[in-house]
Amino acid sequence: MTEQQHHSESERRRKASANFVVQDTDVDSSIALRDAMETAHRSLADSLQLSFRALQVVMVVLVALYLVSGFRTVEDSQTGIGTFFGAIIDDEALSPGLQLNWPPPIGGFEIYRSQNREADIGLVFKPLVNARLSPEQRIIKSKSSDGLVPGRDGSLLTSDGDLAHVEVRAEWEIVDPIQYSMVVPDSMGSELVEVILEQSLVHIVAKTSLEELLDKPVEELRSLIQIEMQQEINKLRCGIRISDVSVPSEPEPPLYVQKSYDRFDSARINAETNVEEATAVSHEALIQAAGSKYDDLLVLIDKYEFATEINDEAAMQIAINSINSMLDDDDISGKVAYRISSAEGYRAQIETTLGQDFKRFQSLLPTYLEHPDLVIRSRWLDMYSTVLGNSEAESIFVPKYIQSIKLAISGSDEVAQLRHRNDLTRKEAFSVLEADLMNPWILRASEINMNGPRRELSITGGQVQGRQE
Repeated sequence: MTEQQHHSESERRRKASANFVVQDTDVDSSIALRDAMETAHRSLADSLQLSFRALQVVMVVLVALYLVSGFRTVEDSQTGIGTFFGAIIDDEALSPGLQLNWPPPIGGFEIYRSQNREADIGLVFKPLVNARLSPEQRIIKSKSSDGLVPGRDGSLLTSDGDLAHVEVRAEWEIVDPIQYSMVVPDSMGSELVEVILEQSLVHIVAKTSLEELLDKPVEELRSLIQIEMQQEINKLRCGIRISDVSVPSEPEPPLYVQKSYDRFDSARINAETNVEEATAVSHEALIQAAGSKYDDLLVLIDKYEFATEINDEAAMQIAINSINSMLDDDDISGKVAYRISSAEGYRAQIETTLGQDFKRFQSLLPTYLEHPDLVIRSRWLDMYSTVLGNSEAESIFVPKYIQSIKLAISGSDEVAQLRHRNDLTRKEAFSVLEADLMNPWILRASEINMNGPRRELSITGGQVQGRQE
């Protein structure tokens, strides 16, 4: 190396920060040099030791910070799992609070928002409408030529081939984060629930007619959608639970169908009203006919008619006996009870009149067959005695051997008054009997309700006073 090269290399070096000049002017120069070097070595050692301690402190702090990075706080509305080299380290989900794990990349956490997660399909099954018009104006301006454009206007197909529009939202939550982390990426959770919501809604509406869908209560529709969605999600075993389903507005048909549906709905309401009125009239007529037990009586009549159709004599007799037994019961009221009561009264009347004559005829028949003249003479004398024994009868004696005579006779006043009194007595008795047997407004003892409203009339001091309870 030449001197010039050495000189250029020396220039490239930086200037020295300290120059040690050794002067050996005297004998103690070697001792002074040694002392100076020892002082420099001590200063250098102290500096190196201080730097090493500072480096140790920094390394400890860095290690502590690295270890602390494995801590994670889980909020109450969160859930998740802990991992070790990417594998799940526990069979249970993380509970709210401070959680400890190995720091990355050795360990880690997967934290999810567990509650109140929404899946909104928006207007997927709704038509595109003019937002400047109110719902009433949209219906009024709708025309039969208006159609639904695929890809723009959404709709659902019902079981009877009609179209319907429904708006639905759903809320979901993570109940098993381990299954959720193994099946569903968290960024696609809401998208998965939305797809299942659309699928469930299509299935439910496809099994329902338009009329049933429009008449179905919103709460029932929400429940059906939630059950259908949960069943589909359970098949995936993804740890998701549908917490709520909301239907902001009731299902509706296309706009022009709504325009005519109002008239249809009005006609249907009128028809239902007529049916209810007819049912009430029939119910009232049946109650008037057979009382409150008419249902049981109709069942027995149906059994009898069925037995008649199949020609079952035994069943017919059983049904007839049951009907007769029920008709004889005091629980039967109304026109049936009135007819039966009238028939019973008429039968009692026949038994007391013609029945007695029939019994007398039967008792006299054997004697009459043996001695007819004697029986006739005896009955004639009995009749003659009965007629003459009447207090109203008058005896008039006519001379014998008179072939033709015209008499102008005035009866006895006493006998005439007696006949008049007896006639009034008979009419009064007949009126009382007719009122008892023919008046349909007289209640039977079983029909009197002592607990209902009633009135009482009393005569006190010659004045009529009333009391109503």
